[in-house]
Amino acid sequence: MDVYFIGVDLAWSSKRKTGVASAVGNEEGMTVEEVCLLKEDGEIVDFIKDRCKKGHVFVAIDAPLIVPNERGRRRAEEEIQKVFRREKALAHPSNRKRLISTCGRIRGEDLVNMLKSIGMEHSPFIKRFERAKKFFEVFPHPAIVKIFGLNEIIKYKQKKGRDKEFLERELERYKHLLLSLKNARPPMYIPEHTLQRIESLGKKDKEDVLDAIMCSYIAYYCWYNPERCTVFGNMEEGYILTPS
Repeated sequence: MDVYFIGVDLAWSSKRKTGVASAVGNEEGMTVEEVCLLKEDGEIVDFIKDRCKKGHVFVAIDAPLIVPNERGRRRAEEEIQKVFRREKALAHPSNRKRLISTCGRIRGEDLVNMLKSIGMEHSPFIKRFERAKKFFEVFPHPAIVKIFGLNEIIKYKQKKGRDKEFLERELERYKHLLLSLKNARPPMYIPEHTLQRIESLGKKDKEDVLDAIMCSYIAYYCWYNPERCTVFGNMEEGYILTPS
């Protein structure tokens, strides 16, 4: 059976589009088969469910999935801040008050329940080359600096002091780094039709899709090299799985 690696750059609200990428991989490499932008939780779950019918599935979700704390930040975010402060790969603080005030609910928790209902296991603990159907929380910034050996993050996100030209250059740099993974170990291939789809998108949509592809590669990397990855935090207080 095929092994699918799905990346989900989950928007905090279903009013915004979520980048999703699906790839097929094995012990030799991974190929991105599809990228898309979805809105509703049900659309995202149906996309994943379709792959579950065809094979084993590992889903990496860039969004807080376990958020017990009312205020402040989770232990996972504190631990990542200590390890990746120099590279500026810091996570925004996740807490119930902030997330609920943003979109009226904690979307990641809703998605957890929906994915469990289709038979998937919520677990960031992965064995090398295992066959399973799991989903877990990831965070692209620390993964990017580790996988590509960077001194600091790629600054492609909208932020005060970053003009349009700078953001476009950084996003193009991000895309080329992803394309360079065809020479990595483990390798990832982005076929021409997928690249054309990416190039047809506007800046924000392209950013979301590239993040989704990165998340799918994180899932693959952790499946291929679990000994090189760390679960920051825990399943009670919230966690983040990342190459480390």
